[in-house]
Amino acid sequence: MSPVKPNHLLPNLDLAPLPDLDTLSHPEKDALIMSLDARIIEAARFLSEQKLNTDLSDEELDVLEEFLSSATLEDRSMDLATLEGLLTAVVIGPDKVMPAHWMPWVWDMYEGRLGPEFANKDQAKQILDLLMRRYNAVVRQFLDDPAGFDPIFNFSGHWDAAEWCEGFLFGLRFGEASWGTLWIAHPSWLTPFVTLGTDEGMELLEQRGGNAMEVVDAIVPALVNIHTFWRGRHTGQAHGIVSSNFPMGGSGTRQPIHRDAPKVGRNDPCSCGSGKKYKKCCAANTSSVL
Repeated sequence: MSPVKPNHLLPNLDLAPLPDLDTLSHPEKDALIMSLDARIIEAARFLSEQKLNTDLSDEELDVLEEFLSSATLEDRSMDLATLEGLLTAVVIGPDKVMPAHWMPWVWDMYEGRLGPEFANKDQAKQILDLLMRRYNAVVRQFLDDPAGFDPIFNFSGHWDAAEWCEGFLFGLRFGEASWGTLWIAHPSWLTPFVTLGTDEGMELLEQRGGNAMEVVDAIVPALVNIHTFWRGRHTGQAHGIVSSNFPMGGSGTRQPIHRDAPKVGRNDPCSCGSGKKYKKCCAANTSSVL
């Protein structure tokens, strides 16, 4: 039997050629089978890790977006733009924030309590893998080339820069005390997000006759400045790629929460009569991640 050439996709695995089975005794065959099982498990684990470090395709983005907009989540979950804004703030921010802390707010951005309803274990694994691969893609981009970061709203008008900035501002709630240092030292770096991500910011921009596209163009340079500012100042372990065995936290199953009043949609007018959308009025005022 000719030697097996090392597979460049599986550099750390034992790929030695197999012996001729006809020459083996039964105990030797049993030992070989156990060895093959170990190789298969190791290969599957390696490929799983490799996939977790691969960004989502357009089709996979559609799958994640469809799930986030499903009937059980659409009124409270983040859309893809808001999600990426949140992930970016978490990745470049001052403190290490584990997925178990920010993930509940993806499903329920107002209370962080209502969890997703998966059809089965396969769907749960698929959606969580997609979510963590998106997170890892943001991590990898800021590790390798912060200035080359291209927000999702640049790819299609379907995703809005305002929603993205809203998600980024939401991410500032994780470690508010630390973020306060940046607010004081460099408030102009946060101006694009406040301008586009809040009703007040948009109103002020219109009153001053500002150009929204100029604000959009200022987002990535601001992210680079913020990333540089916090690099080396992280109070915890340095941010990095999350592996397939990342801790989710919690019991794994959320109990349903029954409401005494009808659910208010994220884009519905707030019931307080302010004229603002619920998500940017009472929901924003009552939400807390601390």
